[in-house]
Amino acid sequence: MKTSTSEQIKDFLIQAQEAEQRANVHRITLLRWGRKGIAPMPIKIGGRWFWRNSEIELLIAGQWSEK
Repeated sequence: MKTSTSEQIKDFLIQAQEAEQRANVHRITLLRWGRKGIAPMPIKIGGRWFWRNSEIELLIAGQWSEK
């Protein structure tokens, strides 16, 4: 049985600093891309931005798409 790429990636929240390091772009760029639908939108918790690990990994792999 084949599993999709998104099912293989563990899903947890990562902070903005880690997301920008993984994606190799600044967090402001990730926010702009999120507003344009190019990248996933973050979740704001207690004044901090968090992204889902699975969505950042899919973005890096070129497989992320807006739902």
